[in-house]
Amino acid sequence: MAPTPTATATAAAAAAASLHTHRGLSRLVRNPAMGAEAMFLRSSEETSDGSVTCICTEPGRASGPPMHYHLEFEETFTCLEGTLYLDVGKRRRVELRPGESVHVPLGLPHRYFNDTDERCVFSVVATPGRMYEDSIRVAYGLAADGRTTTGGIPKHPLDLAFVFALSGSYMTGVPLWLQKGAARLGKAVARQIGYDPNFDRYLKPTADTSAQKSGNERSPG
Repeated sequence: MAPTPTATATAAAAAAASLHTHRGLSRLVRNPAMGAEAMFLRSSEETSDGSVTCICTEPGRASGPPMHYHLEFEETFTCLEGTLYLDVGKRRRVELRPGESVHVPLGLPHRYFNDTDERCVFSVVATPGRMYEDSIRVAYGLAADGRTTTGGIPKHPLDLAFVFALSGSYMTGVPLWLQKGAARLGKAVARQIGYDPNFDRYLKPTADTSAQKSGNERSPG
């Protein structure tokens, strides 16, 4: 079930009390290239069904990702503030106002974007959501390190391939077998040249975040 704006605000307040997830990762990640941010209210290890609830904030005129589909998880998008647009299957420019939702099942091509001058805030519930969460963390981490375009697309082809593979996402218009084969080949090549295809630096807590998480847990509530 998609969260309502009121339920989301309550969950956000609860999440704010704990700055890190059970994995020791920051709940809030930012994409400076796009001016976007994502807050993980519930990470996959914190839910019984492995789902993830994420609050996304996109600036005005954000073009969003290209048309793609997932084979490992489904998503529900709910607009919380502003107007969210989606292309879903054969439907174009599906307009969501606050409180309205769209469910995207496995394998259905889709994309989201903000076609207004105002910011848009929306929730995404991904089930199961570990791959979704990890791909957002990696994509935003790459942006923070200057490894993406201003549109948030990884500059290096290996980065691009691995982000899509990590999320279980595939672009439309390109044969699935070709995308999977390219990812496998790229991963093998990456290991040979010492490249980190798993992006551990973005998916494992640092000493600083681990210390902060421990400190927060010891602090009186």
